[in-house]
Amino acid sequence: MASYILPVCLFIAALTIVATAPADQTPFDCPKNERYIKCDLEVCFKTCDHLKHFPPCPSIAAGCFQPACLCKDGYLRNSEGKCVPTDQCS
Repeated sequence: MASYILPVCLFIAALTIVATAPADQTPFDCPKNERYIKCDLEVCFKTCDHLKHFPPCPSIAAGCFQPACLCKDGYLRNSEGKCVPTDQCS
């Protein structure tokens, strides 16, 4: 019985730490012109190539994808992977 006390205490301590973390903290900082998304329902990321032709893509996924940084509104990802204003897409 005593052998279970330490693992149980460690588990409770870990849960307490996770539960008390500030909600506005993100696990990573996003680059310029990007925003952190905890639960993304979009299946396809928007890129500059979508201005020329938009590939078929379901608009909503079955569930959340893992947290990520997505381009802010009015920005698209260029061929270098950076989010740029749509008027700077070539």
